[in-house]
Amino acid sequence: MGSTPRGISASRGAAVLGLSEYQTPLSVWQLLMEEREPGWNSSHGYTLPLEPDNAAIRWGTAFESTIIKLAERAQGKKIAYREEFFSFNEKINATCIGHTFAGYITCHIDGLYLEESLKNDRGTLHEGKTTTAFTFREKWGEPGTDHIPRAYQVQVQHQMLCTGAEEAVVSVLVFPETPDKWEAAGWRVICGTDGKSYALTMDSEGGFTNPYEWASVLADMGFFHQYPVRANGEAQRLMAEVYREFWYRNVLTGTPPEPRNYEDVKRLFPEPKLTIIVPDYIERKIAEYKGITEETNNAKKRKDRLKTIVTKYAATHVGIEDDESKEAVIFRNGSGDKLASWSKTKTNSLVFRC
Repeated sequence: MGSTPRGISASRGAAVLGLSEYQTPLSVWQLLMEEREPGWNSSHGYTLPLEPDNAAIRWGTAFESTIIKLAERAQGKKIAYREEFFSFNEKINATCIGHTFAGYITCHIDGLYLEESLKNDRGTLHEGKTTTAFTFREKWGEPGTDHIPRAYQVQVQHQMLCTGAEEAVVSVLVFPETPDKWEAAGWRVICGTDGKSYALTMDSEGGFTNPYEWASVLADMGFFHQYPVRANGEAQRLMAEVYREFWYRNVLTGTPPEPRNYEDVKRLFPEPKLTIIVPDYIERKIAEYKGITEETNNAKKRKDRLKTIVTKYAATHVGIEDDESKEAVIFRNGSGDKLASWSKTKTNSLVFRC
């Protein structure tokens, strides 16, 4: 995973720009303030964001080295300089290797293709990702293009700003099932004593499997793809301007950015102990919230009822077989259009999709 990021790192860039699904400008600001002065948040009555820990992160970490091997195989080149630290120093308008002239815009790269030279700050970066089949269909474009999720686009442009690289190749390994379902089925990610190597094990079977064995099979099945992304100087300039405003307006002055969501507000006000007389518009917002809560509960009950009716119908009626219904129940209208399906997942759980 590399060293703890310092400054506005590539993984934080999208959040500072307001484009991240997982972090907000406020959460990044809190982490930066804590890095600059340990204990800062506590001394100001703020609660730090929780360190993320979930199945997707665990499996993504376990497959980092494996994705490098697949990328090397696909490109016919070696990847080196893993987790090398770079930064962009705006005062000297230059990229920097190491911490000697480090600015506040920083990154640790996943790697650099070996045939390129770091000395002239021009090369092809490697960036590795994992995703699920559903997310891949929804958010990734055609392999071979630069159509990647915008948070990743920000990340690689950020890395190219810091390194001076002219291109990055984003390699993605697609999991046909979600890691949380694999873990629910008994699979576990095991980290070696060296803190760098990983293995997979099944609770009920014992023994260990190298992630590369899984990944190689998935790659052969068409679940590994690459996306070349060229440096975009104008985008990098605009990103650097936003970073600079955030750094000087919020970080250096200790001024929190505007909260973006409920979790942000909770961290700024961890122990509210007040009675507040609210104006009419806040009273209306509270009434609206209560109404939505009730509607949501009723909608969920209705949704479960509708699913029960449809699947009960399938269990009591004889249908016809076609290629798509060999391992599922397919619901079609009179014109043959597919409406929904009722099928088993790889963990043998039944799922209704519509």
